[in-house]
Amino acid sequence: MIRFSLFGIPVEIQPFFWLTMGILGSQFGADSTQAIINMLLFMIAGAISILVHEFGHALTIKRFGLPTSVTLEAFGGYATYPAGVLTRKKSFVVTAAGPASQLLFALLVALLLRSIPGESLNQNASYFFNTLVLISVFWALLNLLPVMPLDGGQLLNATLGPQRIRITLWVTIITAVVVGLAILYFYKSFLFPIFLGMFAYQAYKELQENKGR
Repeated sequence: MIRFSLFGIPVEIQPFFWLTMGILGSQFGADSTQAIINMLLFMIAGAISILVHEFGHALTIKRFGLPTSVTLEAFGGYATYPAGVLTRKKSFVVTAAGPASQLLFALLVALLLRSIPGESLNQNASYFFNTLVLISVFWALLNLLPVMPLDGGQLLNATLGPQRIRITLWVTIITAVVVGLAILYFYKSFLFPIFLGMFAYQAYKELQENKGR
C-alpha cells in the first residue's frame, strides 16, 4: 500500500492497482527483458495518467470547499467527497473535470513529444511518453461512455436527474452490451467486456429495484 499527499489531498495506491496495470502492460506475457521493461513503464505511465484523471475530480471538489481523497484500486480509481452535498450542476462539473484533465494532459504530452527531436529519445523514453498519451486518451474516452458508474454515466445522470434514472440505466445496459461485444469481436479482448458486462448487470438489478417508480 502506497500512501502520500499531493496538493493537500491524501492519495492511496492499492496493491491490486499495480497488478491490474501489470496485466494490461504485459498483455498476459513478458517473455524478454525489453518486454518486462515495457510492462514496468506501462505501469508507471498508467499510474501517472490515472492520477491526473482523479486529481481533475479531486481538485474541483476541493475548489468547491469539500474534503476529498484519491484512491487507485484494482481497475482505476476514484475521488471521494461527502454524499448529497453537490448540486446537479456542480456534480456535472466535478465529473467532467476528470476526463477533461486527462485529455488536456495527453495533448500537452503529445505537443512535448513533437517538440523533442526523435533521435534525442531512446527506445524506452519514446515508449513511455507515447504510452502516456495512449493511456490518457483511451482512459478518458472509456470513462466518457454513458455507462454507470463511469464518468459518462454520471454525466448523463446529472443531466437527466434522479427522476429519469430508468433512462440512464437503460442507456447503461445498451451501451455496455454493444461496446463490450464490439471490443470482444474486433480486439479479442475479454478484460474490458467483462467489466462492461458487470456494469450492465448492476444497472439491470437497479432497474428491477426501480420498477414502477
